[in-house]
Parts: sequence; C-alpha cells; structure tokens
Amino acid sequence: MTKKIILLQCIFISLIISCFGQIDKNLSYEELKTLAISSFRNNNTDSSIMIMEYALKNFPEELGSTTAILAQIYTRTENFSKAIEVMEIGINKGYTYNLSNPNYQKYYKDNADFEALAQLEKSIMDTIHLKYEVILPSEYNHKKTYPTLFVFHGNNRNIKKSKISWNAPIMNKEFITVYLQSYIPSSPTNFKWKPKDEKIKKEFNEIYDQILKDYPVNESKIIFAGMSAGGKKALDFTLNSYFPVSGLVLNCPVIPKNVTDDMIESFAEKNKKLGIITGENDFALENQKNLVSTIDSLAGQTKMFVTKDLGHSFAENFTQLLDEYLKWVIE
Repeated sequence: MTKKIILLQCIFISLIISCFGQIDKNLSYEELKTLAISSFRNNNTDSSIMIMEYALKNFPEELGSTTAILAQIYTRTENFSKAIEVMEIGINKGYTYNLSNPNYQKYYKDNADFEALAQLEKSIMDTIHLKYEVILPSEYNHKKTYPTLFVFHGNNRNIKKSKISWNAPIMNKEFITVYLQSYIPSSPTNFKWKPKDEKIKKEFNEIYDQILKDYPVNESKIIFAGMSAGGKKALDFTLNSYFPVSGLVLNCPVIPKNVTDDMIESFAEKNKKLGIITGENDFALENQKNLVSTIDSLAGQTKMFVTKDLGHSFAENFTQLLDEYLKWVIE
C-alpha cells in the first residue's frame, strides 16, 4: 500500500513538472513547497530542485524559506557549489542558515567558500538583536504592581501578529505585556526561533532584567506565553529554571526533546502552573498530553483545552480561552 501511494505521488508530481514551464501557476507557495519536500523524500531530487528553483524566481517574498530548502537539497546531494550559491543569495538579503550547525559542518569540512560564507553570516547575525514591545494596562499606575506576561511568537511570525493573536480583556486591564520578536528572519517581515540559542538566552535575560527594573512587576505573577516554537522556547526557559516564572499559557506548543523527569518534578514542586490550548489534530498533541499527564501525576497544576477539528493553529475562541487561563494562573 505504501509503495502504491509513493508511486501515485511521483506520478502526480511528474505530471505537474513534466516541463519546467508547465508548473501550474495557480499553485500557492505552500503547495509548491509541500510538493518539493515530498518529491525529495521519494528520491525524486530533480523534481524537487525544479519546483524550488521555480519558487525562487516566482515567490521572491519567500526567498528565506526557498533558499533554505534548496540549500538542504543541494547539500544532501553533495552539489556544494550550488548550495553555497543559494545561501549566499539569502545571506546577502539578511537571511541566516545557522551555518555553524554540525549538520552543515560535516558536509563542508575544509571548504574555503563555505567558511567564508559562514563568517559573513556570523557578522550579519552579530548586528541584529532580539526585539520587544511593552504594552501597559489601560489604567496603569506606577505605584501598583502588575502581573507581567512575556509573549513568544510562533515561527514565521512577528510582534505585530502576536499583538493581534495574544490579546485578552484581562491583559488590557491588569497586565504589563511584553511582546518579543526573534532576531532570525524567515521572510522580509517574519522571524523564527532557533533551539539552543545562547544569543537569544543572553538577550532575553537582559530584556527580562530591564523590564523588572523599569516597571512595577509583581514578581510572583510572571507568565510566559507562546505559540508553537515560541511555546517551545518558553518551556525551555522555564523548565531549565533560567528565569523566575509562576506559570505558562501556551498555544499548540512544541515540547522540547530534552525535558527530564527532574525538570518536571521541580516544576510541580514549585507549584507553577501550565495551561495548554491546542487542537485535536495538532501534530504535537501527544507530547503535550504526556507533559500534562506527568505533571498531574506529581500533583502539579495543569489545565488543558483541546479544540475539536483544530490543527496547529489558534481556536476561534482563543481570546476567551486566553482570558480564562491567565486568570487561572494568577488567582
């Protein structure tokens, strides 16, 4: 059955790109990307390259994503000169590929062109930084202390989008809200998080300390929030005890792989709260359930809402759910 499905996929893809000029111009970028990745996984490398080269020319707004995929394909097939060429295009536009990653290094050992590109990428990354924006409650009084919410956007998003999604009545009335934005671009306007990123950790620590210095924060009511990879970053910072946090409210979070029993036990013992809002079709649902179940087994405090028929996205009633969960964390 699996071989038959793969064969049908290959036939479908080959019909779409039987000639480079015949790629269906009505296909969206996401559809093209899905086809390219599927083609590559089915060992149809030429097709995957043709699709993404077409996307490179016709979807300039997706240059970051397209060059990243092409670089991976060319690298895996040992066409190193082409990989370096497309990465250079992206780096010169401000995109980054984490070229210090060992997964790249094992392919490019002693490659002078790659090393020069890696140095160029590093010099660019040194000039861009984590950003944040503070929103104060509607009747802000500097003589009072306030619960404070740090919001980590999902991958391929930004502060502007976070302010639309992460918005609830209680935030407007009672919270100091800090919207964060990664320094790693995924498109001209959007950004992404990188795991094990010491620069993010260092710069967030500086922002965290600055917020506590500049604003009347109730340090017993500090909450981290995040969507997807942003939720993963919030969990990583919290479970590793990098920053004092009283609770988390996460939407469809990706659960870090390095979570240990000791981390979870410490989280439960310190009476921190974990709220997860997710969808029954979210790819990370089982890992979310496992984390919640483990905390519950240690008499920890959790709350989880699973929306029927929802995937890796925000529920229609997310604002209401967010309001309820924030009230629960600070009660």
